[in-house]
Amino acid sequence: MSKMWVVARREYRTTVRTKAFVIAIVLMPVFMLGGFAVQKLTEDSIDVDDKKVAVLDPDGKLYDIIVASSEARNKAYTTDSGIIDKEKGKQVKPRYVFERVPIHADAPDDQRVELSDKVRGKAYFAFIEVVGNVFEDVSDNARLNYYSNEPTYDDLRRWLSYIVDDRVRSERFAAAGLDRNVVGNAMKPVDLENLGLFERDADTGDIKQAEKVNRAATFLVPITILMLMWMALMMTTQPILSGVIEEKMQKISEVLLGSVRPFDLMMGKLVGFVGVAITLVGIYAVGGWTVANYFGNADMIPMHLLGWLGLFLSLAIFMFGAMFLAAGSCCNDLREAQNLVMPIWLLLLIPMFTFGTILQHPSSSFSIWLSLFPPATPMLMMIRLSMAPIVPLWQIGVGIVGTIITTIICVWAAGRVFRIGLLMQGKPPKPTEIIKWVFKG
Repeated sequence: MSKMWVVARREYRTTVRTKAFVIAIVLMPVFMLGGFAVQKLTEDSIDVDDKKVAVLDPDGKLYDIIVASSEARNKAYTTDSGIIDKEKGKQVKPRYVFERVPIHADAPDDQRVELSDKVRGKAYFAFIEVVGNVFEDVSDNARLNYYSNEPTYDDLRRWLSYIVDDRVRSERFAAAGLDRNVVGNAMKPVDLENLGLFERDADTGDIKQAEKVNRAATFLVPITILMLMWMALMMTTQPILSGVIEEKMQKISEVLLGSVRPFDLMMGKLVGFVGVAITLVGIYAVGGWTVANYFGNADMIPMHLLGWLGLFLSLAIFMFGAMFLAAGSCCNDLREAQNLVMPIWLLLLIPMFTFGTILQHPSSSFSIWLSLFPPATPMLMMIRLSMAPIVPLWQIGVGIVGTIITTIICVWAAGRVFRIGLLMQGKPPKPTEIIKWVFKG
C-alpha cells in the first residue's frame, strides 16, 4: 500500500509541475470563451462596406418608405441602431443603400436572372421584389421577396422586415380609421414572470417568498459544471493512456514491476491523477468564485456542490482511468490504442449527447434512468444536482452505489488486464483475448 502512495505522489508531482499543465489551465478557458470574445470584439468592425440593394417595386410606395428609413438609419449616431459609434467616432456598421430598378413586365424571370448575376458579381449585395399590394392585401399573395447570395447575413433582412412591418401596419391602421396607439395598448402582451416556489421555514414557520428565476444561472451553472468535469477527464485520462504506453515502449514498466506489484502501480497512477483533477477543479472553482464575486455575482457559484463534484469526479476518473490503463497496457503505440479506446470514448460522450434533454427535462424518466446508468452518472447527476427540482436522496444514493460498484468492477478487471498486458510485447491482443484475461487471469 505504501508503494502505491509513492507512485501516486510521483504521478501527481510529475503532472502538476510540468509547463504543459500550467499552460493547459490557462488556455482551456481561453479556448472555451475565446470564440465568444473574438466574435463580440469583431462583430461591429469586420464588415462596414455599403450594402447596395436593388428594389423591384411596381408603384414605388414601399420603396420610398424603405429609402427614407435607411437614410435616417445611416445618419443616426447611436451604436444600437446606427452605423457610427458616437464615442469612438468611427463607422461600425455598413450603410444600407437602395436603388429602384425598372420592372421588365414582359420578361420577369429574365430580369431576376440578370439581377442574380449582378449580385454574384458584387454589383448588388441583394435585391428585393415587392409582390402584390402589401398595404391592402393581408393574404400570402402580398409579400416581399429577398434574394441574396449570403443567406447567413441576417442583419439586413431583419432590418427590412422590421421597417416594412412597422410602416405597413401604420398604413393599414390609418386606412381602417384606427388609432395605432389605442390598438397597440389593447394588444399589449401580459408579462409572465418566471418564479420559483414558496417555502415555509422549518424552524420559525415563516413563509419565504418565491424568487425570480435567474435564467442565465439556470442554464449556465449546469453547463459549466459539465464542461469542467469534461475538461478534467480529458486532461487526466489521455495522459494516463499515453503515459502507460510510453513506459511500456521504453521498458520502464519492467523496471517498476521489479519493486512494485502491478495492481499497486495501477492504483497509484489512478490516485495520482485523481489528485490532478481535484487540483484542476479547485483552481477553476476559486478563480470562478473570485471573478463572480468581483462583479457581485458570487451567489451564482454553487459552492455547496463542490463536495459532490469532488466525489463524482473521483469516481469517474477511477472508472474511466482504469479502462484507459487497461487499454494502454495492451498496446505498443497510440495508434494501436485508438481501436481499443473507441468504445470508452463512446461511453464518455453519452453525457455530451444528452445534456440538452437533461437540461430541459431534469425530472423525466429518461433523465432519471440515464443519470443512474453508471458510466454517465457522474456528469449527468451533477447536472441534475445543480438544477431545480431537488434530486431525491434515493436517486443520489443509487447513483453513487451503482457508480462505486461499476468502478470497483472496472478497477478489478483493469488490474487483471494490466498485469498481463504490461509485460506483453508484439501484436496487440484482440478484444476476445482481453475478455479471457479478465475472467481467467
